Amino acid sequence: MRVSRRAVLVSGLAAAAAGACGAPLRAFPFDGWEPLGAAEPDTLDVWFYGVATFLFRWRGIGVLTDPFITRDRFARVAFGETLPDPSLSAAFVAEMADVRAVLIGHGHYDHCLDLPVVAPHLHPDAALCGDASVAHVFAPLHLPRPWVRVDDRLASPTEDGSPIVLAGGRLRVLPIRSGHPFNIPGVHLFRRALTEDRADPPTRASHYQEGLTTAWLVDLLDEGGGIAHRVFIETSSTGPPSGVAPKHILEERRVDVALLAMDTANFRARGEPSVLDHIDPRSVIFCHWDNFFRPVEDVPREGVKVDLPQLRATLQGEAGGERYLFPGFGSRFRFQPPS
Repeated sequence: MRVSRRAVLVSGLAAAAAGACGAPLRAFPFDGWEPLGAAEPDTLDVWFYGVATFLFRWRGIGVLTDPFITRDRFARVAFGETLPDPSLSAAFVAEMADVRAVLIGHGHYDHCLDLPVVAPHLHPDAALCGDASVAHVFAPLHLPRPWVRVDDRLASPTEDGSPIVLAGGRLRVLPIRSGHPFNIPGVHLFRRALTEDRADPPTRASHYQEGLTTAWLVDLLDEGGGIAHRVFIETSSTGPPSGVAPKHILEERRVDVALLAMDTANFRARGEPSVLDHIDPRSVIFCHWDNFFRPVEDVPREGVKVDLPQLRATLQGEAGGERYLFPGFGSRFRFQPPS
């Protein structure tokens, strides 16, 4: 019997959805809900908008990761269209005027769906950073900011890579070769890398193919070219060597804040190799814990492969465990520059 591609897609999404219906987190003590007050000149402020979407800012230079605000129920994602909803993003895009870089870790829809809504509101000098595949996905939309394709810039443990320099030399972004795990055990959805522009705009989850998976080392630079804040981002992880840059680059300056996917938390909790063994950040904010087949106003639920209470207890129980932070939608954090 021949099984249609559509049936494979739906069954795969069904498996992912079934695995993603985790426990409700009504009483979970998310971090970062305390008021921050007015911004200070040299602090690094970090906002979390769910899944893998962060906005961080220093001295009026903003960086956005994996823009995904629109949430759709599983049935619509599996059987209907998957489109951004500008009405859900109105407050979100109001924060975008000083964003100089959008960093897209890979091409799945939960890492880039709202890019077309966000792009017109970015700083005029902003760049969209991702691999060629994700640029091909969005090509029919003619987004109003340029792409920087990272395919030939990627660092690895043995390759220095080629940084992207933006914001008049105040923002340096090094893309690092990373990896994407199974969505659930034995199931890896939408793995292709596109080699040509789509003829039509993407409208279904299957149009958002994975392509390359990228981690990022972001340096915010002061007037003299020194690193004021260093941020490491890996929103999907298969563990080292994925996500690891050459040792000499990582030793230039300790990472101040790491924004890491739940797989990294699981590796650490199980005592397995993790990118944390290589970057030793001062603070860690974990993401991609949530079941995103739910509106953001609903009680949050864990996603696939996640036991958030157990992870929090295990990681915060280790020496220095206070550095591990577990954000909810709308959490905000402020980090002082290292002394």
